[in-house]
Amino acid sequence: MLKDLLQNLNRYLNNMPELAELKLTADYINKASEGRTYNGIAKNPQHKGELFEVPFKEFNIQAISRGKELVVYLYDYNSNNVLPLRMTMGMSGHFRLSHTGDENKHAHLMFKSTDNHTLSFVDVRRFGKWKPGFKWSDNRGPDPTIEFEEFKENILNNLDKKEFDKPINEVLMNQKYFNGIGNYLRAEILYRIDKNPFMESRQMIMENGAELFTLCKAIPELAYIMGGGEIKDWKNPFKNETDYIKTRSDFFLCYGNETMSQVVDKTGRRFWYDSKWDLLDMDLHWDYYSGLPNPNSYNK
Repeated sequence: MLKDLLQNLNRYLNNMPELAELKLTADYINKASEGRTYNGIAKNPQHKGELFEVPFKEFNIQAISRGKELVVYLYDYNSNNVLPLRMTMGMSGHFRLSHTGDENKHAHLMFKSTDNHTLSFVDVRRFGKWKPGFKWSDNRGPDPTIEFEEFKENILNNLDKKEFDKPINEVLMNQKYFNGIGNYLRAEILYRIDKNPFMESRQMIMENGAELFTLCKAIPELAYIMGGGEIKDWKNPFKNETDYIKTRSDFFLCYGNETMSQVVDKTGRRFWYDSKWDLLDMDLHWDYYSGLPNPNSYNK
């Protein structure tokens, strides 16, 4: 039973929506809510999230994403009063607009409109959460796509922290510094740098920081243009409308590629990487003092 629980947790951690998926979710909410007025909310009693009161009779909705977070703003156009709603999508959370009465059976938070429509937060596994009255979390760094300079400064100003003693493949998952970068994005970023992905983070940034920072912006932007990674339990809400500039095979050079190697790292996620880094001679290229590969091996 414990083994099954750990396997399910690992699958959950490996398939959480990332930066591109959150941005597409915000786009969908904004398109669905354009010109629409809401006048009530409802909650599925099966979900443990709180049912909260909106402090105005009618309201409009607008969403903004930042990294892996989403804030849905409920606002009264006439009074300029605003109620922020911080949301996390969990593994399968997404929004869908439907006619009122035709909501998905897994809809857990529903916004009712005056024109007989419902904007629902649908979440089969119920990992998604919402918190009324809150905006961005304090423990998340700047978004590399919309706050690029702040993103770089946040890392460079903290490069002396012990966190950067860890391998770069693990630190890329730390949302305090790489907000929005998740499992498939880190694999594609590190593959394109073509340096040992198990290198100490500090050294990687000092030697290849410009390329790393640029890819942390460019790869999520490309994933967004592509329509999201469409990882296991998340589907692009605009799939039928998106003109794909890149196909999945053009984008996914590493993640999920059978020719690549994979390992479950210390964060509990499955990391995909170029199998050529498995060819290091451990006796010659491993620094037993630090527990990291010897710098000489990075040029292999």
